[in-house]
Amino acid sequence: MWVSNCGYDYRHEADYIAERPSGTEGHIIMVIRSPARIVLNGKTHYTNGNCVVIYHMDSPQYYYANSKVFINDWVRFYLDEEDTAFWEATGIQFDTITEYTDVYPLSRLIRIMALENRSTNHNAESSTTLLLRLLLLKLEDYIVKRPIFQTQLTEKLTILRNDIYSRPQDDWSIDEICRSLSISASYLQHKYKQLFGNGIKQDITASRIEYSKNLLKKTNYTVAEISRIVGYANDMTYMYIFKKKTGFTPTQYRNSSITYLK
Repeated sequence: MWVSNCGYDYRHEADYIAERPSGTEGHIIMVIRSPARIVLNGKTHYTNGNCVVIYHMDSPQYYYANSKVFINDWVRFYLDEEDTAFWEATGIQFDTITEYTDVYPLSRLIRIMALENRSTNHNAESSTTLLLRLLLLKLEDYIVKRPIFQTQLTEKLTILRNDIYSRPQDDWSIDEICRSLSISASYLQHKYKQLFGNGIKQDITASRIEYSKNLLKKTNYTVAEISRIVGYANDMTYMYIFKKKTGFTPTQYRNSSITYLK
């Protein structure tokens, strides 16, 4: 597969009309970010923006601005015979329209693709192809596998989870997290587990235990010091949780690690 052209943040006036009854050269993935009227498979769709339309190269294309400005990102691409299996494996269908709460992650990826496509990088073609594959995998998540990847909250929770594992020693107060996201504790727990399979408290504990394992193996800090470093005010609580999760006390784990390393 390869990208013949792509564009980010293209803007047209309120009277913008696209009518291509014979299709275009190359398949098209189009992210529409403004109100529009789209005729697809003989049906008229009205969108307030935040939708993705995927056209086969031979399919007619009819879409129109429905506000003061028409804003879209797009990728024109081709598939080799060797790419057919990859395309079919994603489950993505041509000549479909899918609406989302937020298409920013897709739009951002197309922006990177457009910059790479127009760069002087000697590997620009290969890089753009890899980005196209990544875009298709993202679309697979959006369209086929997990519609929950459609909200701004999803991206915020993904960033939050990364932060938890990057900074396990921080004070991860559920109340503070809820205030920053403007959601209730019960909704946070529900959405977090729905997305990642683990509850947020489980991830906080897991990140701290993994961090403390590393400290036990590679430093001479006392158990009490490690307890404070990884975010526990009470070393007894830390030792209880550590043994519950690993089957060892921190001291036993350290000694077994030292023996193993020898």
